[in-house]
Amino acid sequence: MLRANFFYNFFKYNKNVSHKIQKYNSNEEFDLQAKISIKIIEIDKQISENSKALIEAQFVKLRSTFSKSNNFLEKIGENIYKTKLEDSISWHQNKLKELYIRRKELQINLEKIKGIFWLNRIKRFLIILLIGFLILLCLFIFLSGFMIIIYFLPLLIFIFLGYSMIAKK
Repeated sequence: MLRANFFYNFFKYNKNVSHKIQKYNSNEEFDLQAKISIKIIEIDKQISENSKALIEAQFVKLRSTFSKSNNFLEKIGENIYKTKLEDSISWHQNKLKELYIRRKELQINLEKIKGIFWLNRIKRFLIILLIGFLILLCLFIFLSGFMIIIYFLPLLIFIFLGYSMIAKK
């Protein structure tokens, strides 16, 4: 049966040599953009929900850390409670990481469809370059100010000693 099917498909195959004019449907591209935008919005909602849940879990952990219990049973329950709380916090953190990664992938796909991917990538690169330059400039200004103070220290000591000698007379 398999051989018969193979030979039938092999000899039946005809190349599609059609020279008809095909109409381009641009609505498909806009539908894809809309679908990706809706997915991004849904992921944003999930991110906000997970962030709230993570903050609540960390707040509960903080409260349980500062609560003091002297009862043996409460300490055992607290240990079990803290392990479950740690598991919950780590799960929410992992879920947030996955959601952010998925959102970034969808955002990149949307940018590629819109045709602004490279423009945005160049903007991000220039922003990172600008921030790096500003950090280096601030570091240079701080270090040069510190070095100026060190170099002027003997002069400042001399002025202070001169003023103290004049003030004693």
